[in-house]
Amino acid sequence: MRLPKKMPGYLKSLKQKIKFDVGTLRRNDISLLILDERWNRLFANTPKTPEITRCEEKLRELLKEEARLRTEQKEIAAAKKHHMQKIVKLTTEVFDKGNEAAKEEMKNAEREIKRINERAKQIEGKLDEMPSRLRKVNLELLQLTVLVVYYKIRWNQKRVEELDRLIEETKTKLKEYIDERETLSQDDTDVYSYFHDLLGGEELEKLDRMFFG
Repeated sequence: MRLPKKMPGYLKSLKQKIKFDVGTLRRNDISLLILDERWNRLFANTPKTPEITRCEEKLRELLKEEARLRTEQKEIAAAKKHHMQKIVKLTTEVFDKGNEAAKEEMKNAEREIKRINERAKQIEGKLDEMPSRLRKVNLELLQLTVLVVYYKIRWNQKRVEELDRLIEETKTKLKEYIDERETLSQDDTDVYSYFHDLLGGEELEKLDRMFFG
């Protein structure tokens, strides 16, 4: 008997009843489940539902997005520094010498800095939202995990009860076999003893060779 790959439909109704206290979970510092070795071990012998797989993938995509944003944040910070240094270097040419080409170059650098500042603000906003987005999907994954794991516990309990019954039946059957074996063995011993006394050892050996080879 194996745990079914698809969970029964009634679990969907139970899902609506499982509501975790976000504040309590935050105080308990619930880690990202997909990075938790113990969480991954839960599914060593338990199939994941499509919903769990979907949540896993969503969390991975969010982590990738966060990594991309942080990389871009560093890159544009370095670009901004480059353009600011360029403006400083162009200051003498622009303000003391009135170099028109330098002025245009400075304007381009200023436009880039403005663009970078706008993008940096966007990135900062997205990064500020990321913990909340991760927590939301992580809690959904936790909710789905509880459904599956508790379903497995319930299934295991029923299977244990079934195995207990089978063990008791087997014990009873084994005792019957042992009793039958002892009865047959004793019968053979009694019969052999009787014929030994009746016919003698020599005749009994002849019968043994005849019947048992």
